[in-house]
Amino acid sequence: MCLTYSPKYDDLTAEEEQLLNEDVELIEKAVSVSHKLNEKRISTRNAHAKSFGFARGDFIPVVNEVADFTEFLKGHNLGVIIRYSHPNAFVSEGSGEYPLYGCAVKIYNKNIPVSAKFPLVNLPVFVTNSVSKFLKLHLKANRFIISRGTPFSLSFLKIPGLIRAGLSLFFDKEILPILNNVMKVLDIEKQWISSYDFHSVGCFRLGERMVKIRLKPSQNKKVQKGEDIDQAKTLRKYFLNSELLLDFQVQLAVDEKRTPVNNLLKDWKEKHSEFITVGKIRLPKQNISDYETISYENLSFNPFENPEELQPLGRMQKIRQKIYNQSVATRQFLNQQK
Repeated sequence: MCLTYSPKYDDLTAEEEQLLNEDVELIEKAVSVSHKLNEKRISTRNAHAKSFGFARGDFIPVVNEVADFTEFLKGHNLGVIIRYSHPNAFVSEGSGEYPLYGCAVKIYNKNIPVSAKFPLVNLPVFVTNSVSKFLKLHLKANRFIISRGTPFSLSFLKIPGLIRAGLSLFFDKEILPILNNVMKVLDIEKQWISSYDFHSVGCFRLGERMVKIRLKPSQNKKVQKGEDIDQAKTLRKYFLNSELLLDFQVQLAVDEKRTPVNNLLKDWKEKHSEFITVGKIRLPKQNISDYETISYENLSFNPFENPEELQPLGRMQKIRQKIYNQSVATRQFLNQQK
């Protein structure tokens, strides 16, 4: 028994739609100044701007009653591209970043132009279920970024409003789960980026079913830990000498009480819905330095380009759709001019 998809899970209010449209108008400006802020030749993403590296490999579907990716992606000859990143909008140098990381996965048919993208993170917690509060914070953040990229900037004047919008997330009837998720963020330990489990923030369709996604290392190797880890250098060194095996897993929504689709403050417990492996990823030995190019950095990992049966879903995911689309379109257009 499991929940099935309905468009009702994506519904936004009129106020939320208005805030979203305001935010989308700022995305183009924020991406346009990103190369100045990050001192790069190209425009960068407005989130996960810092890339640690790309890796390529194969996706081997595990066909079962839950999913058949050979059907979703129209064939058996499937490849994968993975981008490891940091979620910050600004590109910092060195190894001193806080250990919140991203792993964007693109699974594609090698014979025809069909693919599915899944942006994943190593700590799938959110600090609000309020779409309007999140959008107001995102609006403030974009205005701050734009002001920093403007000559004779007075960006410091934007900071109080940004702080107020951030603090508003905590004035909520669900303050206890919010604080619990904040503690998870504060408690995370830095380790080699590919040794984390990576999760979707929110749900995806899997045909008519609804799922959360996990990417889990399938090898039991000693995990490298330490604040001094340079993720980019460690990735390059690892893939020159070793392959990496990963399990691509899904967790089914079974009912609204135990697996709520639009409550991003709550984890789905495995005793209520276990993770099921629907694919194996093999990343062979390779020189990932070959992928340190504009063409790779310009790749899209936009999940809203997925086939309909593999689209993101939920209210918080719905607002990301217009943001993703505008960000990707602006970044790729600007970078094609360089």
